[in-house]
Amino acid sequence: MKHKPKKTPAAGAPQAQTMWGGRFRKPPHPLMQQINASIAVDVRLCAQDIAVSQAHARMLAKQKLISAAECRKICAGLARIQREFAQGKLALDPALEDIHTHIEARLYALIGETAGKLQTARSRNDQVATGFRLYLRCALEGLRAKVSSLQSVLAQRAQTHAALVMPGFTHLQIAQPVSY
Repeated sequence: MKHKPKKTPAAGAPQAQTMWGGRFRKPPHPLMQQINASIAVDVRLCAQDIAVSQAHARMLAKQKLISAAECRKICAGLARIQREFAQGKLALDPALEDIHTHIEARLYALIGETAGKLQTARSRNDQVATGFRLYLRCALEGLRAKVSSLQSVLAQRAQTHAALVMPGFTHLQIAQPVSY
């Protein structure tokens, strides 16, 4: 599904959401912001990032690091973001750089400070790596089905034309006759 970006500021996102923050006093040059922004590519990870975050919230609740009510609130907010994304209504702001920051900023806008608890006991690298692995798993499943279908068609064609004789080739030169 293609998501159409809409340039709007992420309402309710804390100032610390910018990836370039830290000890810098001024924002980076606009060209640097453009180079660093991966949203055009990683927008494809939205569903997987949300699934990973929901699973993480459930783990936090199970370990009693957040309450069951906080878990429900986080998961409901993430489900709403998923629906907004599926409907093409999730506004994408290039200043937020990546899909993970977009989801986090939108979650803050929807549920407030409880959203900050979702980052408990996980690093951004873990979040990104897990979401990416999940995305690849889904993508490879679809690819595997297509390759399997192609193999079936090739085997069927070979069987249908087994008696057909054609020239064989070796090193790009005609060799002995072979069956199709």
